[in-house]
Amino acid sequence: MAKVKQVGLLAAGCQPWNKDVCAASGDRFAYCATLAIYIYQLDQQYNEFKLRSIMSEHKKTITSISWCPDNPDLFASASADNLLIVWNIAEQKTVARLDNTKG
Repeated sequence: MAKVKQVGLLAAGCQPWNKDVCAASGDRFAYCATLAIYIYQLDQQYNEFKLRSIMSEHKKTITSISWCPDNPDLFASASADNLLIVWNIAEQKTVARLDNTKG
């Protein structure tokens, strides 16, 4: 059985009433607050997760986040403003935006 170490509690602002506000892939995990996504990565030297970046582009509440199953550097987020954003975590920038995703 693998040991699990608590990293800490999710910071204030996390949206627990929305589905998919926490996601993990490989040595990274992310959670979203109202308007920002916090990306953490495992520091192999210290064996602890450290904040790698804070991504923020949405103008309304982020409702869902997900890692790309084929590329661990790509990450998607959706929000209440009907905006879908694909992020490149390694380059810390947006790579695609899809507006008006309602329905």
